[in-house]
Parts: sequence; structure tokens; C-alpha cells
Amino acid sequence: MARFAKTAKDFRWYHWAGGIATAGTFNCGILLGMAKGYRWYFDDEYQRAQQFRDQYGLPTEAQRLAVFAWLAKDWDKTIGMLEDSGPNGYRQELLSGAVGTARGDVLEVGVGTGRAFEALTAAGEVRSFVGVDCLEEMLEVARPKLADLAFPARVEAGDAHKLSFPAKSFDTVVSSLCLCSMEHPEKALEEMARVCRPDGQILILEPGVADFWPVRFFQGYLGLVPQPKHAWEYGWRDDLDPPALVRASPQLELSIVRTRAMGNWYLIVAKPRVA
Repeated sequence: MARFAKTAKDFRWYHWAGGIATAGTFNCGILLGMAKGYRWYFDDEYQRAQQFRDQYGLPTEAQRLAVFAWLAKDWDKTIGMLEDSGPNGYRQELLSGAVGTARGDVLEVGVGTGRAFEALTAAGEVRSFVGVDCLEEMLEVARPKLADLAFPARVEAGDAHKLSFPAKSFDTVVSSLCLCSMEHPEKALEEMARVCRPDGQILILEPGVADFWPVRFFQGYLGLVPQPKHAWEYGWRDDLDPPALVRASPQLELSIVRTRAMGNWYLIVAKPRVA
């Protein structure tokens, strides 16, 4: 015990710093080794994916919309099941939880099959609801769900790049997995800001590149993001930087950013910028 007390007394800050640096270097080495092993093991698949992208590039907007239209009928049973592991909970947090609450007259841009209806109902502060989507195939799935909502609601065809509503029409504008599906997400953000009332809010849920730089580095190094075939298979892009998009919009002011999973899911609250 006396020897331990003497050792502790003689310990200096640089001993702690050296220990932390050694442990950090050791752990980084392990992670890098695992990453190299992953790249080696999946190298054939990685090369095929890169060849696919070199040959076919990214899908056009028409091609991506065709993917969504094809998936729409079974969306809730296929993609919806995948969303149960994370996105559905994030919607609850954003629309009726700790991060934000949808309230008043609500517009959802890119309503899809109505995946946000449950969270909007849980918010308890929605006065009216309008959902727009450019695909009738998605709206056909969403319409039967409207009867179960506790507030007046409708869905209609519309283009997020050019919304048909007058300026300052809504208290809350919702965008859930929408920007990643847009050909020009910056224009969609401009439209969201335009139709939102000055004291309103824009609530955004999006996946993208991770906010923590080591995770973002390994996303790219391992070929996970961008995944060359992702947009062809699911219709939406996986490599957006949602907070950067909002910050770059002259019409919006970023209020809150929260990340989930490994920092690659973003819960964002923004508001119209007052001149």
C-alpha cells in the first residue's frame, strides 16, 4: 500500500498524457487494421461496385422516381420494416418528442406513403395537414390512412421544387427523408422557407455523411458512403450533408441539430430567416 501511495504521489501529468497517447495510438492501429482487413475481404465487391458506377453513373431524376414508383406498393412492408430500426423513432423525436413538435397548420413535403402520420398524431398539436408528393403511386398508399387521423388532412400531387401554396401558409413544414430524394434539395429548402410563416418552423429528418470526422473518413474509406448502387436500388442518395445544406440556404436559419446512430442521421429544426 505504501509503495502504491508513493507511486501515485510521484505520478505527473505527462505520465497520464503518455498513457492516453499510447492507448489512443494502439486503438487507432487496431481500427485501421480492421478497416484494411475489411477492404481486403470485400475488395472484389468494392471493385465491381466502382465499375458499375463508372459505367452507369448516377441515376437521373426520372430513373430515381421510377424506382420509387416501383417500390411504392410494398414500401410499408419492405422499406418500412427497415425504418422500424431507427427512422421511425427519430420521427417521433423530431415531430412529437424531445427535439421538436409539429404544430398548427402542417405541410409535409415528400409525404410518401404517410410514414410520418403516427408521429404527427402523437404530437397532439396539429390543427390541419397537407401532404404533397410527386408520385401518385405513393399517394395511393397514403390516402387510405387519412381516415385514421384526428385532424383535417389531405394529400395531393405536388413538386417540392415549386410548391403551389402561397407564401407564409404553414406553421410547420415537415421534410422526412425528402431532401435525399430531391434532384435539387437547395431549391426544395427555398420553397419550404417560402411557405413557412415567419414564426413557424421547418422540421427535417435526413440520413447522410456522418458529422464526426473519423466516422465520415471510414464511411468513404470502406466504400460504404457513397455506395455506388444505392440510388439505383432505393431511389435516394446516401451522401448528402443535411446541416450544410440548411446552413447554405439564405432563406433559413439553423436552430437545432441532433444526430443519431453513428452520427449519420440528422434531426434538424430550422426557421425562416427574417430580413
